[in-house]
Amino acid sequence: MNALNRRATVALSTVAFLLAPYAAVAQTGPRRPDLLVVGGTPAGVAAAVTAARAGERVVLVSANDDLGGTLTGAMMDQWDLNLAPNGDDLQHGIFAEIYARLGDVFTPSGAERTFAEMVGAQPSIAVRYDQTPVAVTTTEGPQGRTVDAVTFVDSRSGATATFDAPTIIDATDDGDLAVLAGARYDLGRQDSGIDERMQAVTEMFTLDGVNWPELAGSYDVARFGPGGVVGRRAWGYSLVARRYDPSFADVVVRDLNLGLLPDGGVTVNAIDVCGINGLDARQRDDAKRQTEIEAPRLIEFLRSRLPGFANARVGIFAPDVYVRETRHIEGVERLTASDVWDGRIPADTIALGSYPIDLHPVDTTDEPAYASERHVYGIPFGALVPKGFTNVLLASPAISASHLASGSARVIPTTIAEGEADALACVRAAHQSLDVAQLAGRAGRAIL
Repeated sequence: MNALNRRATVALSTVAFLLAPYAAVAQTGPRRPDLLVVGGTPAGVAAAVTAARAGERVVLVSANDDLGGTLTGAMMDQWDLNLAPNGDDLQHGIFAEIYARLGDVFTPSGAERTFAEMVGAQPSIAVRYDQTPVAVTTTEGPQGRTVDAVTFVDSRSGATATFDAPTIIDATDDGDLAVLAGARYDLGRQDSGIDERMQAVTEMFTLDGVNWPELAGSYDVARFGPGGVVGRRAWGYSLVARRYDPSFADVVVRDLNLGLLPDGGVTVNAIDVCGINGLDARQRDDAKRQTEIEAPRLIEFLRSRLPGFANARVGIFAPDVYVRETRHIEGVERLTASDVWDGRIPADTIALGSYPIDLHPVDTTDEPAYASERHVYGIPFGALVPKGFTNVLLASPAISASHLASGSARVIPTTIAEGEADALACVRAAHQSLDVAQLAGRAGRAIL
């Protein structure tokens, strides 16, 4: 058995500790939900749908007026896939369903529709939109802190609503619920001891007038640097991008990621804005302002340098910036860069990752800390359990991971797998009359 097959076998056997009780729990009449999922992100949708399919009653709360998070608000239109060394997909389960519906490149409306359909197919999911968590009530016990209820405020009306459930999944990108409850966390690269600055943010935008066939047939590694064009995706062009001189001191353009949309438009993920606190709305707005000034200037620069760009012009900008990093919640376990780079697969692995440690710059002088190489590693269940809590789980870039490790673990396919695993853990914990923190403590021993 080769190394990858051994890893896959370990991962599948460890996931079995979550899958075993995937039988529906009997429901008899009105009662409180079995699970509260906070965050209408892809991870939140995965958690809610997985739990509902297992017979659980779920309340799914989104801070926005749709489901999809970064895929809809930030117009992120491609997957950062976890692949095996031979190119095979490492992720299955609910991510494979989403991928089959959306494909490799998709639109925000397509993502929104897909998530709405998946949730709508489960009558035991009640969705609440435009609701932001603002307060929690907790109880201290011998096993830790239990979140008893969460209060939300409606961003449209200002009205409040309170929900309670035996278990809560925090699927917000920033770990908002866990922080309200008092969880400890680091900001940005705080664990490095340098400062609390975060990876750069990016506002995506579209282009009209790109000749995609000309672009697709002309990639030259010697001319453009590492990269390529496959289907409706193009990436690389670092040798061109790095010759561009931005007009703002905190803007960096190191490469381009392009996606061909069904209407012929092309999405652009290229302009990084450093020095932005992703938790600060004013700073995010400033990043948008800089990007929307910089983008036309960048495209003018590229027209004479990239095949197919002669008639390119800026189309629309994403409503929100793509925030890659904010908080890292302290968990029962912590994923480190060594875990990723060395391919560690712990006993309580709930999903395999392999996306390179892709750290976008914190400062314009930063250079990549790691080579763009894939190492198959495991996401430990303990990294999804906030330390000191009995009934809260995480599924987002805010899981317990170091700044460096989050450069890989932050990607959306991984967070979707975390949401699915969280839901299955909640089902098993209920089945065995345990809280999820106890399950985290027993998982490794049970598997071994």
